[in-house]
Amino acid sequence: MTTMDALEKTLSDLHNKTAIEVSAIVSRNGVLIAANAPTDAKTFAAMAATMLGAAEITSEGLDQGVPDRMIVESRQGRLIVMGAGKKMLLAAMTEPDSNLGMVLAELEKTIEEIVAIVEHS
Repeated sequence: MTTMDALEKTLSDLHNKTAIEVSAIVSRNGVLIAANAPTDAKTFAAMAATMLGAAEITSEGLDQGVPDRMIVESRQGRLIVMGAGKKMLLAAMTEPDSNLGMVLAELEKTIEEIVAIVEHS
């Protein structure tokens, strides 16, 4: 199995376990690496990276350190963006009534899988 196949399978598994509607693995500069998304995945990836980058700069500027995650909530769901190693991010859109704690736990597990896949490639 190639690295890309493994990353795509990891995202597919995430969708099967949780109330995730869209997910993407993205480089820190916004380049799409892999996605499980019915929408424009490249735009989703770029905007997610931009938003987390702005949150990191803001948080560090206020001497609060680097944030663990960024969550944007709306009536239609949540956008969650988390670091996945030093060079990547995991971005996900959830269903509006999803259990946030369960989703975050699954995202953390998925990040561990992503880092392991990339480190062994």
